[in-house]
Amino acid sequence: MDLRQERENRGLIYQFSDEKLFDLYNKWGQSFYIWFDPSADSLQIGNMFSVMAAVHLMKYGNKCYFLVWWATGMIWDPSGRSEERNFLSEEQLRHNQNCIYNQLTSFLDNIKQNYNIDFNYEMVNNYDFFKWMDYLQFLREVGKYVTINYMINKESVKKRIEDPDQSISYAEMSYMLIQGYDFFSLFSKYGVKLQLWWSDQRWNVTTWMDLISKKLWETSYCLTIPLITDATWAKYGKSAGNAVWVDKNKNSPYFVYQFFLNSDDSLVEKLLKVFSLKSLKEIDEIVKKHEQDPASRYGQKELASWVVEVLFGKKAVQEVEKITQILFGSEDKINLIKWLDQEEILALKDATGGTKLEGNERKILDLCTQSWLTESNWEAKKMIQAWAIFCNEEKVDDIQKILTKSDSINWIFLLRKGKKVFKVAQI
Repeated sequence: MDLRQERENRGLIYQFSDEKLFDLYNKWGQSFYIWFDPSADSLQIGNMFSVMAAVHLMKYGNKCYFLVWWATGMIWDPSGRSEERNFLSEEQLRHNQNCIYNQLTSFLDNIKQNYNIDFNYEMVNNYDFFKWMDYLQFLREVGKYVTINYMINKESVKKRIEDPDQSISYAEMSYMLIQGYDFFSLFSKYGVKLQLWWSDQRWNVTTWMDLISKKLWETSYCLTIPLITDATWAKYGKSAGNAVWVDKNKNSPYFVYQFFLNSDDSLVEKLLKVFSLKSLKEIDEIVKKHEQDPASRYGQKELASWVVEVLFGKKAVQEVEKITQILFGSEDKINLIKWLDQEEILALKDATGGTKLEGNERKILDLCTQSWLTESNWEAKKMIQAWAIFCNEEKVDDIQKILTKSDSINWIFLLRKGKKVFKVAQI
């Protein structure tokens, strides 16, 4: 299957600047770039869709430059914002940048090593493009080629100007000039002819292409991918205040697994095509099997397992599947817990938001509260009296009960409130 056909079938084409780019990048040996802002010390699930869009382009022998901003991160993008964001310190930006570099490298190397796919990539810092440039030089090199008329007609700028209750700073409006110089520098230094990014950034990309054309009289290209949205039309996995991080210290592999396990049926095929390296034929078979019995969530399970495996490794998939079986499966939970190794016990504790205990014994009321199963000893007492607290799957009927290490199973207590609320206390 040629490049354009595969990208269309996977839903990875929204807009493009010229048909020629598909012939060019179907022949191997070309380079392109995507970028990330270091506003946080972790990527989000939404970012990983763009990474996978790049992987599907690298499969055709093309090199990707992953640009994690430093210079651009000093200013921030006004797009989609009604007010200016607070600046981060240089120290925080560099910390975030290093974290993102490490995540990208781990993610990409995992794909190369475990899925028998060879591709080439390089990490780039746009600090290197600006560190020797003074302000007057920047105006001459970049500012001269982009008109104010063009900049104020950009949708994100125009909205802020026309709204009497909002405003936009010169710094924010200059953001697109810094981005434009990124593309120009990558084109000049490394021969990067294509930027790959989301559809809502097409206006910016065409500005940067215009800069290359005016300064170098050369042709560059853009290829955008559709925004993936959830049922509320919010960016998938990137809802404000509810982001799904790919750092396992922020969101455990189990949390990520459950997030995809709860995907709407209508999204399963789309997400598999973008986020997996499975062939389109394999995906069709998964979708057909899923449609035979949607209640079994077969498609979501395949999707969730794939995402966790790519992000965190095959061992993580085994752990989350065991955790899911212990918490929600029909098998004997206690017997399953007996055979968990230490890594799996830790994963189970993290998945339930449990706690680690010290000492030889605990009152059941204290245990409920310290593990966050209940908010207070008073609540624990009321729940026990209502026959709603279980420890190691045995109903607790004594509010004075004291538990010791000998009562634990594989050095943990599995606590349950009602039918579905679990916590793990690890000794």
